[in-house]
Amino acid sequence: MNRERILWLALAAGTAIGAGIIARKGTASLWRYTLDEEPPIQVDEPGTSWQRVAVWAALSGFCVAFARVIGRGVASGTWRHALGRNPPDR
Repeated sequence: MNRERILWLALAAGTAIGAGIIARKGTASLWRYTLDEEPPIQVDEPGTSWQRVAVWAALSGFCVAFARVIGRGVASGTWRHALGRNPPDR
């Protein structure tokens, strides 16, 4: 694997992971703010309904996936702006 491809993979992975972490924390904060309770991460806690767990899973999954796509797009745009060409895997 050439050096440019390794650099691109590191940049794309870093932005996707970072965006995912930020989205997960933001989604949890939004859940706390709007519902005044912690997100239902532990399914076996008393009083946790499967409906709340399903809503949390869907909401956090969507937000994290969306942020990862945006992060990868930002990385791609940064690569094109800096080097004047598309990333190696395109």
